[in-house]
Amino acid sequence: MIMTTKTNLSADWADNRIQENEHISDNVDRDLLLHYIYKSILNGNHSCPFDNSMEKCLDIGYSSGYWMMEMATDFPNCQFYGIDIDPNVPELVYPKNCFFGQGDYLKALPYEDNSFDVVHLRSLSTLGNSTQISFLLSEVYRVTKKGGYVQYEFFGPNSDPLLSPILGKLMKIYSNNTMFNCKMDRMLVESGFVNVTDNKVVSLPLVRGSMVGEFSLAALKNFIETMDVRTKSKLDLRGDEDNLQYLLERECKQYNVYINVFSGYGQK
Repeated sequence: MIMTTKTNLSADWADNRIQENEHISDNVDRDLLLHYIYKSILNGNHSCPFDNSMEKCLDIGYSSGYWMMEMATDFPNCQFYGIDIDPNVPELVYPKNCFFGQGDYLKALPYEDNSFDVVHLRSLSTLGNSTQISFLLSEVYRVTKKGGYVQYEFFGPNSDPLLSPILGKLMKIYSNNTMFNCKMDRMLVESGFVNVTDNKVVSLPLVRGSMVGEFSLAALKNFIETMDVRTKSKLDLRGDEDNLQYLLERECKQYNVYINVFSGYGQK
């Protein structure tokens, strides 16, 4: 179902919401925190070429739609379509050129061939495993216009042998079934894309003291809050599951932990 409404939002609406919080609360929406982290790393909302000639853009796994809404405000002549398996469609008013949809993109993208100037993929580790992502990229290639772009950003582990024990276990659990160990630039080439940029890697400190570090730590702690009991049991915390947030923050400080963010793009 497509829903639209008019709005007077400015492009800085998300920035203003963050700045209202002098001290980052664990209750701040994780999607907004992640959006702000990615935006800080990219120095904006896009790494691939994007200008006023773009007509249609697809955001896969849009979640709360922050990226779509900011981009739609910045580029009012472009139509932004979103697809998510379990979306959290914003209750706020949002730009009239935003179209939020629901569907299983891991099975197929419900769009015609050569439909979009840009396709955006974010937080790939939550989109599926490597086999599913390979299929998804073939679908992305199909719906992208000739000369159009695919852009991606996702979190992955660093290779530091001193990674904190708890975070190390957590990464190992998720790396078995996610994109953490995959080379996205190689996968884009295998899917048919050209002019593929090498993975840009930015290391984020999971410590207090910097704005991005605060955001990253708050997002991680929020993620811990929503972690299922089965995953927590695999961490072998010996009864300290309820103290996981405190233990993880202490280890991040002790081991000077950081996490990598990968980003890049390719062209059809």
